[in-house]
Amino acid sequence: MSGSQERRRSHPLRGARRRGQVRAAIILLGLVVLSSCAGGPDSLGGGSPGDEPTSAPAATSPDRADGWEDWSDGGGNDDPDGGMNAALVQPTRNLVSEHLSSWVDYTSPAPTQLQVAFYTGNPACYGVRAVVQEDAMEVRVATVSGTRSDAVNSACTQEARLVSLLLELEEPLGEREVQPLTEVELAP
Repeated sequence: MSGSQERRRSHPLRGARRRGQVRAAIILLGLVVLSSCAGGPDSLGGGSPGDEPTSAPAATSPDRADGWEDWSDGGGNDDPDGGMNAALVQPTRNLVSEHLSSWVDYTSPAPTQLQVAFYTGNPACYGVRAVVQEDAMEVRVATVSGTRSDAVNSACTQEARLVSLLLELEEPLGEREVQPLTEVELAP
């Protein structure tokens, strides 16, 4: 036997060790990529304990659907008046497969208005609405997301978009607390 053949025989685990190192490197690279996509707790507004990711369908086209208004000055979702950093949208009628979407922020741009921000999917497939209940002590708000009835059989991708709804209150907000409303009738 030649020296090189003996060397190969003397290291029978060399190939297995090398494959193991390559496999470990691939797994590590995959974890790095996944962690960079996931972001930190602030990447989607932090959410609330118990929030589960939704499988919000979103269209493959980035174009806005009817009823969605971007109140920015041309790029992104920046409010030129310094308000929330979310696209202002109109409520959508005739949603199916509705679910609650926890709102992440609110502001009161006028005494009888409340603007709530939350995440939903692309407006070509996904719509939103809100339910408001008021009393003397608090204003309870539920933000609801669902599939647009005209997009039920559409090919949709999943993505998250920060949007806001402008809600009219019966009375000025004043010192009342704004709280999540968790019991709402949802369309199947």
